Amino acid sequence: MKVSLDIKLTAKDLFRFNMNQAYKGMQGILSIILPILVFAYAVSTFGEVSIGSTIVYVGLGVMFLVYVPVSLWLRTKKIINDPNNAISKTLHYDFEEELIRVSVEQEQVEFKWENIYRLCTSGNLLLVYTNRINAYILPKEQVGEQYRPLSELAHKKLEKYRIKIYAENK
Repeated sequence: MKVSLDIKLTAKDLFRFNMNQAYKGMQGILSIILPILVFAYAVSTFGEVSIGSTIVYVGLGVMFLVYVPVSLWLRTKKIINDPNNAISKTLHYDFEEELIRVSVEQEQVEFKWENIYRLCTSGNLLLVYTNRINAYILPKEQVGEQYRPLSELAHKKLEKYRIKIYAENK
């Protein structure tokens, strides 16, 4: 069995992946807790401090809240719009019985199924992790009808604990 895909990532796809990665880690946790603490402080000191101080606290809370998404979006746009970056081009994937091949233009990389750290879905993305952090991003809408054959191949080649996808595209 062989499953072949051509994937062209959009800024939205890469942004979704980066947001997922950022908010799973300590940076994401802090970027949520810190604004909450700052807002709580602004509310608890309201009336005890000057209105200017309260505005500064609220402003800091908003800044902490929007910093991560805005910085990730700007970085994503830069990567996707860079014609020299492989991720901005169409990637061709061949999932075969023995190996997985990813190619872009004249470059290609091959790795065996046992080198897959995890294969999972996250929202509208199918993610093929090669380690804890790095993943090949496959938007489900571009995988289309190849989702089920890819899922079946993955279930056949990977240990159960490495797979967090379903046979049907949900």
